[in-house]
Amino acid sequence: MKLLYKIEGLSFSYSSDKEIFQNTFLKLDFETITLLSGKNGSGKTTLCRLLSGLEKKFQGCILLENKNLSKIPVNIIANKVVYLKQESLANVVAANPDEDLAIWQHKFRLNNNTFEKRRANALEYFNIYNFKDKPIWELSSGQIKRIGLSALLLNDEKYWILDEPFGSLDDKSVELLLHILDTRKKRMKGCLLITHQFQECKSITDRCLQIENKNIIEK
Repeated sequence: MKLLYKIEGLSFSYSSDKEIFQNTFLKLDFETITLLSGKNGSGKTTLCRLLSGLEKKFQGCILLENKNLSKIPVNIIANKVVYLKQESLANVVAANPDEDLAIWQHKFRLNNNTFEKRRANALEYFNIYNFKDKPIWELSSGQIKRIGLSALLLNDEKYWILDEPFGSLDDKSVELLLHILDTRKKRMKGCLLITHQFQECKSITDRCLQIENKNIIEK
């Protein structure tokens, strides 16, 4: 197994009376699809933010590929990890779906044929190609969610951190995402998956974790 993350003695709190993690240890492999569960407010999203480098004020050590995460620039982390946030709009930064995926590609030359084809294929997969030039504010929450999911197809080589990716999706889109994750599993590429769709994800999950009593335990 290719060790990606190693957490040692992690403690984190938002305030003196809101401690989320206390002396927590965890290892995450690149090849493993790991499902993370826990009660609301237990720290699932906080862990995603810590692993993606968005939360800096913690105690203990988080290593990414055996390097101190705190000392790795965010753009370098983004070359290795893609974090899809729970809130659909939080994943969108452009005016329309096509421009947004161009930013996910880190390519701003929208007239490049290769880049355009990859974006078109990704948008087509999640059935939003016909809306590629439509303003974001005119799209439904489900359509906006599918923009972020389309971006995953442009970041296949990275480790995925997915915070409730099934939220706001219709049954067809859920099926499409499950197919992507199943294919990813067969190709030995992993992700950290936070979801309430436990039964649907059972067949693709290699490892189950739960946040309990300010710690992360194996289920």
